[in-house]
Amino acid sequence: MNPKEVIRTLWRHRLVSVPILLLTLASALYVFQFAPRSYETSATYAMINPDIPTQLDIVKHPELEKLNSKNPYLRSSDPSLIVQVLLTRLNDSSVADKLKEQGLSSDYTVNRGVGGTNGFLVDITGIADTPEKSFATTRTLGVMLEKDLYDAQKIDGADDSYLFSSILVAPPDKATEQFSSRLRSLIAVLLAGVVLMFGAVSIARSVSVSRNRLKENSGHGPVTETRKRNRNKARFTVDSPDTRQPSGANAGLGPSAEPVRARATDSDDGQRLSELAR
Repeated sequence: MNPKEVIRTLWRHRLVSVPILLLTLASALYVFQFAPRSYETSATYAMINPDIPTQLDIVKHPELEKLNSKNPYLRSSDPSLIVQVLLTRLNDSSVADKLKEQGLSSDYTVNRGVGGTNGFLVDITGIADTPEKSFATTRTLGVMLEKDLYDAQKIDGADDSYLFSSILVAPPDKATEQFSSRLRSLIAVLLAGVVLMFGAVSIARSVSVSRNRLKENSGHGPVTETRKRNRNKARFTVDSPDTRQPSGANAGLGPSAEPVRARATDSDDGQRLSELAR
């Protein structure tokens, strides 16, 4: 079906298509203006290696030798293991439950920052329906990160001099609205309206076609112009005086055929000759 035929069909059933179209536009406008919005606030933390005392420092300050250096993450062959541990803890479902208990958003992301799998940066993003809630969620996750970082390394009682520390590189100072969330809702409403309109028009068209067929089968349906012309032509052909067939001896001849005359016999010719001789 070409676009012109689609438009023609929609206009033919405008009592169905126009109200649905207006309802769809009104719904799309409402979603764009008043639907819940989404805001994001991001922060970046950097993991800093501990300042481990050297042998020279221990010689100068013998008391440093008595410090507990049993930090399990310093003995790991992967220096960024502590970052992976933090990501695992913050992405646990229990963290989302704690945020809900505090009235914050449970929608957030915690990923590695620049540097990939071996990087020492952690990006935290809080997502909420208001800027204030998004900012508070990001700040709370930052506090959790610092606490988890400290507790994970103190498992063997290591001294603070042998612990990784964190630095807030990019503070969460601004909440940014995510227009894509409203755009997705708007597209969903428009698609639902289009599907509803075409479905309703298809049903209305099927009902109209079925109704016309029932009327035609019952003999009360409208007669088309072509059928009227065919009936009038047939009636004219039957009733025309020029097309009437001759009867009797002239049957089978055309309308301009002459009447058939009786043929003279030999006896009639002889009688005429005798009369002339007299």
